[in-house]
Amino acid sequence: AAATESTNSSEYEGAMITSDNGFVESHVKVMGLGFITNMAEYMVAADVLVSKAGPGTIAEAASLSLPVMLTSFLPGQEEGNVDYVVQGEFGTFVSDSDPQGISDVVASWLTDVQKLKHLSANAKKCGAPDAAAEIVEAIGESALRWKNINDSKHAKS
Repeated sequence: AAATESTNSSEYEGAMITSDNGFVESHVKVMGLGFITNMAEYMVAADVLVSKAGPGTIAEAASLSLPVMLTSFLPGQEEGNVDYVVQGEFGTFVSDSDPQGISDVVASWLTDVQKLKHLSANAKKCGAPDAAAEIVEAIGESALRWKNINDSKHAKS
């Protein structure tokens, strides 16, 4: 299964034809969903994420140990995100102008259990699944320190 983030709401029927010992035809249905608010539900169920290089999407995928196929990025703003995924070895970039190339790479990942495990393990290393809780805790500790400082200043007055 592959989660996709797309601006189109069209469906595609295709066939994945690959195997170590010959050709196997397996029909795959891919559906671009457009903007959705429940992406996390799809990501948890997916084996691979196909997406543009949005930082939140990449962070969420990494925290779920999800390999990432990046297909586009905003120049300047998201270029570094592509480098992060590629250098972290939990995904790659193939331009959305090359749909066959995207399909070939994703199909190779899905049919190579060791490759998929390697990508997932690297995603997990790059992920920070507890980041939100850690940030909230740090903010709370900082606020408490400032409260104590403020309380001690007013107690001396």
